[in-house]
Amino acid sequence: MPTTNGHTLTSAEDMRKAREWAGRFLDGPGSVPISFVYDGKLVRGIPADWQPVSTRRRVDANIVETVFEGADPATGLRIRVEGVMYEDYPVVEWTAWLTNAGHGPTPIISDLLGLDGVFGGASTGLYHCNGDFNSADGYTPQESRLRPGDALAFAPTGGRPCDGAFPFFRILFEEGGLTLAVGWPGQWSASFEGLADGVRVRAGQEKTHLRLNPGETVRTPRMTVLAWSGDASRAVNLWRRWYFAHLLPRPNGQTLAPHLAWSGPGEGIEFTAATEENQIEYIDLARRRGIPFDVWWIDAGWYPCYDANHERKWPVTGSWEPDPERFPNGLKPVSDHAAGKGADLLIWFEPERVRPGTRLDVERPEWLLRVEGAENRLLNLGIPECRQWLTDHVCGLIQDNGIKIYRQDFNFKPLDYWRLNEGPERAGINENLHVQGYLQYWDDLLARNPGLWLDSCASGGRRNDLETLRRSVPLHYTDHGYGDHATKLAFQRSMHEWMPYFKESDLSWDLDGKNRFVQRVDSFSYHCGLAALFGTGLDVRRDDLDYGLARTMLGIVMRAAGLLLRGDYHPLTPFHRSLEQWVARQFDCPEDGSGFIQAIRLQQAPDESATFHPRGLRPDAAYRLENPETGETRAVAGAVLIRDGLTLALARRSGAIWFYQETHGA
Repeated sequence: MPTTNGHTLTSAEDMRKAREWAGRFLDGPGSVPISFVYDGKLVRGIPADWQPVSTRRRVDANIVETVFEGADPATGLRIRVEGVMYEDYPVVEWTAWLTNAGHGPTPIISDLLGLDGVFGGASTGLYHCNGDFNSADGYTPQESRLRPGDALAFAPTGGRPCDGAFPFFRILFEEGGLTLAVGWPGQWSASFEGLADGVRVRAGQEKTHLRLNPGETVRTPRMTVLAWSGDASRAVNLWRRWYFAHLLPRPNGQTLAPHLAWSGPGEGIEFTAATEENQIEYIDLARRRGIPFDVWWIDAGWYPCYDANHERKWPVTGSWEPDPERFPNGLKPVSDHAAGKGADLLIWFEPERVRPGTRLDVERPEWLLRVEGAENRLLNLGIPECRQWLTDHVCGLIQDNGIKIYRQDFNFKPLDYWRLNEGPERAGINENLHVQGYLQYWDDLLARNPGLWLDSCASGGRRNDLETLRRSVPLHYTDHGYGDHATKLAFQRSMHEWMPYFKESDLSWDLDGKNRFVQRVDSFSYHCGLAALFGTGLDVRRDDLDYGLARTMLGIVMRAAGLLLRGDYHPLTPFHRSLEQWVARQFDCPEDGSGFIQAIRLQQAPDESATFHPRGLRPDAAYRLENPETGETRAVAGAVLIRDGLTLALARRSGAIWFYQETHGA
């Protein structure tokens, strides 16, 4: 088990709770907590008369998989449930597949749930969040009462899983709780009912009422349950540790490190004015300015995207090839030039959206789902031939153009496209097959392109369920508030708790308005943009910017990001979006006694100083504190920091990062 300073991070009590609350679901085929209505009859688990069998195998040193299978003797419907138990973290997962192995359509399958079960205990509440919906009100953590008789229900809007709802929850019990994730990159639903002796949870694809044709398969969401004892801080940091250990992508087998992304789109909207020549020019200019970027970012608009007036508009998607007018040699000269400067090429795609007149619309209309009156068409990844063509085509683009980071966006709501193109006895089939195709597409991209990593985007952060996050990182986690400091700091609080590898930027709209480029180097924006990947569009053509300050702040941000990606997260101020308050947070690495405390005094905060009480420090140790911006250092006993806190004085609209390192016994 992971340890910190000799103490087991994952405790025996955590593992006991995981076994008691969720591990029992994998005791046998009848206990798996799936359910559905089949030919009008409720089915729970795998019935005994379906002759279930089970197999068990060790996946690796920390993961054991149990598979349950059975078949309806009357119709040939087969069930396969794959369950996973982690031995280094208190985590249990399972997914179910239903396949028609018969010769005709099945009876109606409806209300298919990946989780229909009770977690026992005296519940006190439910912790939940409202996801991303291009609003300052997004990513708001909420805690709701969940006592006997209380009921809560959640679902996103429009078919993207984080759009107005968030498929991550914590059920709070008196001495701990359960973290629950619904892994479904589509329209899920979840309900929580308080009982006298526990909480009943139902979760699955929101709507299923369908017959399966011979050979067809539908699946449930992957359900993930993490048990924890203690307070909410343990819940947060057990989840983060598990995420880093088992979910964070590892291109070429290496832990994903902090990165610095740079870009230069040219004068058009998005990257519609990007050319081979100006991309190489921007790369060279950024290097001459001494900017140590390691990702060169090309976003929407690099492909032929001409509208009816032959004007380039980036949403005109469906012809996936470098625009021959601007990239006559493809993107390979740009990727080669970036690689020569030590940077990988990131390229934006949005394959599921097809506009009229583009290549896919003209050549493959049978692969598209349409909604009357809508300009977008949805590329139907539930069609195997469509998915295979897309996989082969995009793999060719990746390999021919030297693409190292594949960025996928999804800028419209797919739900009507799925539901309005299926009959009453096929409700839910389009969504289910599309979800399977989407995940298979990503799995194939990763398998066929060693070292590739994926960035998940969907009008910001609207498709970041756990199945998506197993394959990607959510670099662009919102379309709102890039330069609104209080808003983005509030967003970051939720991101650090659930999906801590994301991108931030150095925009400061209170100085420069909502411009694409930062118009000056602003140390405050670097403080508010601290994240695992820092991205900027600083216009390196300008000679009047303080590149020395930029290099200094980028060095500090990248140093802090390294600790962010291996440290426990402790917010030191309450959640808020107020310009009249401070924001403080700590990332602590107890394995080696290092970390940092960051304090930010927002623009209208009246208090000239504030005191923060760090978490996780040892009272019997001494600590050396360093502020790299000012050069100031302090030596403080751990017991004093714990008792008195760290008091900092800052001017309005400024921040400070104090790195610390345990030195010796106090």
